[in-house]
Amino acid sequence: MRTTCYGVLAGALIAGSLHAEMTAVGTAGAQELRIPVGARMTALSGSNVSNLTGVEAMFWNPGGLADMEGSQASFGNYQYWADMNMTQFSAGHNFGEKGALGIAARVLNVGDLIVTTEDMPQGTGETIQPKFSIVTLGWAKQMTDRVNLGVNLNLLSEKIKDMSAKGYSLDFGVQVSTPMKGLDFGVVLKNFGPDMSYDGYGGEQRVIFDTDETGAAHRVAKPIFQPFELPSSFQFGVAYAALEDPANQLSFFGTYQSNHHSTDEYRFGTEYSFHNQLFARAGYVVAADVAEKQDYLYTWTTGLGFMLDLGENNMFIDWSYNPNEHFDASQWYTIRFDF
Repeated sequence: MRTTCYGVLAGALIAGSLHAEMTAVGTAGAQELRIPVGARMTALSGSNVSNLTGVEAMFWNPGGLADMEGSQASFGNYQYWADMNMTQFSAGHNFGEKGALGIAARVLNVGDLIVTTEDMPQGTGETIQPKFSIVTLGWAKQMTDRVNLGVNLNLLSEKIKDMSAKGYSLDFGVQVSTPMKGLDFGVVLKNFGPDMSYDGYGGEQRVIFDTDETGAAHRVAKPIFQPFELPSSFQFGVAYAALEDPANQLSFFGTYQSNHHSTDEYRFGTEYSFHNQLFARAGYVVAADVAEKQDYLYTWTTGLGFMLDLGENNMFIDWSYNPNEHFDASQWYTIRFDF
C-alpha cells in the first residue's frame, strides 16, 4: 500500500504554526490559516487587533481595513523552518461611504516530501510538493466615527499530489476608539466555516477482499476520508498610545486569544516610532494554561520598520525575527505601498 507522508506533513504544519501549543493541537485541520501574516504584526506577536489599519489588518482584524486612506498594496515573504515558506500579496482601496474593499492571497510551500511505501520506507525516489493557498476577499466600513466593522471570506485550497481539499471560512472584526484619548479595543472571530475533507484518486487501491473467491480479479477501493474542523478562534485586544508627539510615539498592545483547537493565549507587544519613519517593535506570547507554557515553539519576537517618502506615495519596509529553540529562526519581510 502506498503512502505519501501525509501524516508527516500534517505534523509539520501543526507543530510549526506560530505560538501553537504542541500537546493539544490536532483537533483542527487547515493549519495554514494559523500562520501569521506580515512583518509588523509578527514582530508584535500578533498583539494588535485594536487599531491596526490598512491591508495588513485583513488577516488580524478585518475592521481595520476601513481606516485605509486611498489605496494600498503589499507583498511579503515568510522564511519558515524546515525549508517551508509563505508568500503573501494584498491590495485594497477605500471607496468612502461604500466602505473599503481588499483582496489578498497566501501560498504556503512546504518544500519537497519524500514518497514512501511499506516496502520502501526510506523512499521510492519520488518526491511531491504539496501546496496550500488562501484567497481572501475583505470588506470594511466605518459605521460611526468610533466604530469600524469588517468581514473576510477566505477561500481555502490544499493539494497533496493527487489529493485535494477545498473549503471556505469567515472572519469578523470590530474596532472601537474609546472616548479616552489613545485607548482602543478590538474584537475578532476568525476561521469560522464548515468542515473540510480530502478527496481524489490518490487514495484508491487495487485490493482483493477476504470475501472474494479464489482467483478473483482485483477491485478498486477508495477510502472515505474523515472531515476536519477549521482552527477557529476568538480574540479581544486593547491598544494604548502612551506617548504621542510629532517626534516620538510609543504604544502598548495586549490581546487575549481563545482557541478552539488548543490552549488559550495572551499576546503582548510594544511599538516605538520616531517621526513616523523608523519603527522598533517587540512582542511576547504566553499560554493561559501555565502547564502548557513549556510547549510553545515561539515566545518572544522583535522587528524593525522603515518608511520612505516617495513624494505622493509612501513605501514601508518591515522585518520581523522569531527565534525558537529547535529550528532556525523564522523571518518575515514585507513591503507596502500607500498611494
